[in-house]
Amino acid sequence: MPQVARSHLIGVLVVTFSIMARSEVGRLLRLANIIFGAWLIPAPLLLAGYTGLGAAASVTAGVLLILLALPVGPIRSHYGAWDRWNSIGAVRRK
Repeated sequence: MPQVARSHLIGVLVVTFSIMARSEVGRLLRLANIIFGAWLIPAPLLLAGYTGLGAAASVTAGVLLILLALPVGPIRSHYGAWDRWNSIGAVRRK
């Protein structure tokens, strides 16, 4: 599979999981984007077909994706038993 196809596949998965993780119930799905970002960082070293600029873009995108996918901020709504899973990485209000 060429590098361009791999990048498009990861991009589509990131967009899909980002949309699903927008709700507070789906907050845990942000961890999937962290996994995708963690894949983008070593991908140029493990797979053939990356140019120097493509490798730099992949590593940069991976780091940014991990940083932007960290679940931060207060939880505004409560969903019963889901609160246990939504609180991962959340800032607690006092």
